[in-house]
Amino acid sequence: MIKHEDNRTKLLHRWLPYWIGMGGTLISIIVWYNLVNKSLANLIGSLEESLPWVVLILGILLAILLGLAIRLVQLARQSEESYELVNEDFKKEIVERIEAEKTKQKLEKALLQGQKLQAIGTLAGGIAHDFNNILYAVTGYVEMAREDVAKDSVIYKNLGNVLEASKRGQELISRILAFSRRQHHEFNTICVQNTIEGALSLLKPTIPASVVINYKSLLDTKCYIMGNQTQLHQVMVNIINNAVDAMDSEGTVVIKLSLVSASDNLLKQFLKIEPVNYCRIDISDTGHGMDQTTIERIFEPFFTTKEVGKGTGLGLATVHSIIKEHRGEILVESKLGHGTMFTLLLPEQEYIVNAEKGE
Repeated sequence: MIKHEDNRTKLLHRWLPYWIGMGGTLISIIVWYNLVNKSLANLIGSLEESLPWVVLILGILLAILLGLAIRLVQLARQSEESYELVNEDFKKEIVERIEAEKTKQKLEKALLQGQKLQAIGTLAGGIAHDFNNILYAVTGYVEMAREDVAKDSVIYKNLGNVLEASKRGQELISRILAFSRRQHHEFNTICVQNTIEGALSLLKPTIPASVVINYKSLLDTKCYIMGNQTQLHQVMVNIINNAVDAMDSEGTVVIKLSLVSASDNLLKQFLKIEPVNYCRIDISDTGHGMDQTTIERIFEPFFTTKEVGKGTGLGLATVHSIIKEHRGEILVESKLGHGTMFTLLLPEQEYIVNAEKGE
């Protein structure tokens, strides 16, 4: 109804000057006709014969001038409105270009980071395999040497220490191979809520009492993904342990589970993203935070801000590798003195959700 009234008003304003011009012209013709026929001349006295023509011309000119004046005012208003629309479109285009440029820079940075991690992963995987072969040989010879000495001797004990060191080396190799994606894990349908709760139950005995962990699910239904539960437990444990260290074993860790739709703007900043809904896990802490330089390197293998002997630098590198193996994405937001938040995005299995709803 309002649109119809607006259209009528615009139509009235558009034709108003022409109506005035035609109306004034018509009135002038009527006056001229009466004056010519002397119907009004008798009332106003004796007039010159040219008076009707003067009145006609003046009336027509006044009507035309009035119509032109109104039309000029209308054109001026239309021009002003057009300029405003152009300015708004121009401002909108500038904002869109700025956002597009920011997105482009993020994508370029993500591409470079991915290429760098891929190159390091390939190198680390090759070295890990070669080193693993050496460890197998060392372990085999040590086990044979232990068979030739008494079990209560110092040599037997020392050889046992060598075996323990070899096992730790093999565990380190396993983590490197996991980062380089040289190991293949079986994926099954798993519930994200159950996975988070399982990881928290594993962490509780090792987390200091001064650290509070708050977990909240913002979903009314279960969120399912295709993945490996053990790997996702490792992701949760690594991130939360890093948060505990960043808070000096005192603070709060908040975990939130939500759903991101396929059309959400958050997904536009990734190079290759599947057009599906994503289970979103936010893990934030109240620690000391990180600067931008540190954020850009935290997923690099062997990079650590911890003291010597307290970290291998493979924790977050493994986390990144596992999330990528699950066809997901990971984001980090942090600021010095304001804590850190990790955002994990894992593709939801829609057909399972539909089956639950009975569709």
